[in-house]
Amino acid sequence: MKILYFTSTGNNLYISKKLGGELLSIPQLMKSNDLDIEDDAVGIVFPVYFATSPKMLRKFLEKVNITCNYLFLICSYGSDGDQNAFRIMINTLKKRGLKVNYANSVLMVDNFLPVFDMAKEKAIKDDSDIDRQIDNIKNDIESRKEYILYKKLFTDVPFIEKVLEKTMTSKYHILVGEDCIGCKICTRVCPQANVTLTEDGPVIGDNCEFCFGCIHHCKQKVLYINDELNTDERYINPHIKVSEIIKSNNISD
Repeated sequence: MKILYFTSTGNNLYISKKLGGELLSIPQLMKSNDLDIEDDAVGIVFPVYFATSPKMLRKFLEKVNITCNYLFLICSYGSDGDQNAFRIMINTLKKRGLKVNYANSVLMVDNFLPVFDMAKEKAIKDDSDIDRQIDNIKNDIESRKEYILYKKLFTDVPFIEKVLEKTMTSKYHILVGEDCIGCKICTRVCPQANVTLTEDGPVIGDNCEFCFGCIHHCKQKVLYINDELNTDERYINPHIKVSEIIKSNNISD
């Protein structure tokens, strides 16, 4: 079994590790142009961003060649939008001639700082419940269960993608404060190599995924976003090391 994953704060890498199999980072696959994936079972594990999926993931699905007998999608989400993300991905894969056999989601800490207070999120999202959800999904996959999670959908897919992405880029902005120590973690965890470090500190480029990995991993809290609910709290999955995320996402070297 191969699992293709996209992660920024570690949630989806944690899910992938719990499910087992050979783990393949989507940013690294895109970097190496290694787009031929074959196995008995192939899974895609990804986060929900504003009721859709990361831009890189959608581009990846348009290029990747997957050959398998059982294809599954697992997403992590914090409040809602998982069903819309599934709809987008399932439609994209269908156009590529691929049938999704299983799609399910895991409710985890939502790291979207303008909407969620990280202190409250960490307090209400129970690790044991998260593990229970993943274990149930793992059992489903091992038994090759056929299941697609569909709840009430918002509206048509093209409308969702255009409106939500426009909202993200126009309303929210990653800002840079002072006291940068030049650790370069922000540049190394970014899946798009969209952060560069200058003498004046980090510079955010125009190809942002809004994964907020650079913000959450900045120990000095130099990076932040407008309209944050709690500027004192950040979130990184406690079971994942920053070195693992750097290995998954560092595509600039």
